[in-house]
Amino acid sequence: MSDTMGSIIDKLITVDMKMWHNQEFLYEVRRISFEEFKDNFLSTEKQQLALFESIKKCCDLNFQRNQLIDEIDEKLYGILKKINEGGEISDNELVQKKHKTY
Repeated sequence: MSDTMGSIIDKLITVDMKMWHNQEFLYEVRRISFEEFKDNFLSTEKQQLALFESIKKCCDLNFQRNQLIDEIDEKLYGILKKINEGGEISDNELVQKKHKTY
């Protein structure tokens, strides 16, 4: 079953929250001098790897975020096009019942 608008938006919110938490180090970098940056992030290979992983994760999350935004746009366009052409929207295109297993 394809995702509904709500489930895509839920995924987008999750990715946005992960991005927000992961980008905290960027705000730290913004507040320090280049010398402090070298000491904090480039002194050891372990620090360099941590910086690389953080930057890579920010890039990956931003890519996911953009894909989800495009998916929302496509879903919304499809729904509006169908309505504009006089077609009917089925309930499962708009609402996806949750199945809980507990």
